[in-house]
Parts: sequence; structure tokens; C-alpha cells
Amino acid sequence: MPVYNLGKIAIVWRTIAEVALLQSTAPDPRTRPAADTKQLVVTAFPADLCLSYINTLSWRGRPEPVETLNSPVNLVDWIDRSEVLDNALVEETRRWIGDHKTEAAMWFAGAIAAREALFRIFSTIADDAPADPADIERFNAALAGVPRRDRVIASPKGLAWSLSAKKAAFGAVLAPVLWSAGDLLVSASTHRIRRCANEDCLWLFVDQSKTNNRRWCDMRSCGNRAKARRHYAKTKLPP
Repeated sequence: MPVYNLGKIAIVWRTIAEVALLQSTAPDPRTRPAADTKQLVVTAFPADLCLSYINTLSWRGRPEPVETLNSPVNLVDWIDRSEVLDNALVEETRRWIGDHKTEAAMWFAGAIAAREALFRIFSTIADDAPADPADIERFNAALAGVPRRDRVIASPKGLAWSLSAKKAAFGAVLAPVLWSAGDLLVSASTHRIRRCANEDCLWLFVDQSKTNNRRWCDMRSCGNRAKARRHYAKTKLPP
């Protein structure tokens, strides 16, 4: 057999052997580890979550309202109690706050400013008046600063929203609050937005009563106070 034929055969055999070796050592696509699919997840949230957020400042009608959110951590704790964020996201956000104190403080100031803009917007709606366009713009600016709802996915708590962001940041914490505000502002429920008739309280709520004439945030607190004041006034009237 000519030498060059042996060379060709040797080359062909070597090529076949190398391909076989590569195929034997290449990972099987069926057993290859899945890519990192970590997602930021927001589970179902109440339609009036934004009003609960607004009401974190209590007794607005008094000279000294009661503030319950005094730091970024307070806000994360509040949203954690609302049970609308994945626990891993909450914990990662807490770590982010610890590592980015200056940026977190700026985010927190913006979150409080957005809360106050929402209070003014929903208060004017409760008065059956048009919202200030400047406050709508403030809300839109805040909404643009949080991750978008990307798609619906399965989660341990049922179907949930997947956020467009791929890692936690303070903006992700506020996302469900601002989403709920936008949803409520464009829904038919806006005609049921009420402000507590107690002038010291001024909490906002959605009136779910059949008669659509609820006046108090809670009859057991503000409603009973109003009754007590009326009763006291009557007893002090001259005979």
C-alpha cells in the first residue's frame, strides 16, 4: 500500500478518534445544568395596596401626624408584612440597603414623595375633583423608576408577576405599590375612593359597602369617636 494512502488513512482515523473523544467528553445537553433563571417575583397584591401605603402616615389632620416609615428599613419591613414580595427578594433588598446607604436614602426620600403625591391624587378623587397634573407627573416619574411587570409565572404561592429587573434594588420593593396605584387610578373603582370623615384621621379607603356611602375608615375607631363627640355635644346643650 502506498505511503500516502496510509497517511490519509491515519489522518482520517485520527480525525474520527478525536471527534469520538470530543463527543465522549462534551456535556450531554439533557444533563447540562440549567442557566441561572433567578427572577424577582411579586405575588398577588391587594387592589388597594397603594392606599395602605398612603395610610402609613396616620392622623394627617392633626398638627403632628404619626409617621410609621422613618427609614428605608421601615419601608422594607412594611412591604414584607404585606406579603407581596418573595422572601429572598426582601432579604436581598435589606442587604442592598446596608451596602448602599446613600443611594437607599435617596430612594427612600423619593418613595415618601411619591406617597404624598398619591395622597393628594386620591384625596382629590375622593372629593370628585380632577387630580393635579403635576402630581400625576410625579407619580409617573416614580412609576418609571421601578421594574416593569414582565410576565406571569408560576410560583410557590400561585401565579405571580416576574419583574423585568434581574437583581434586587430598593425600587423593586416599591413596584407593587405603584402598580396598584396605577391600576386603581384607571379602574372603575375610583368612584368608590373615600377619605375618612374624621378630620383628624383622613385615611383613604375603597368603599365596598352595598350602599356606597361609607364615611369612616373604621366604624369601631373613627366612627365611634364621631358618635361620642355628637353625644357629648348634645349633653352640653342648654335645656
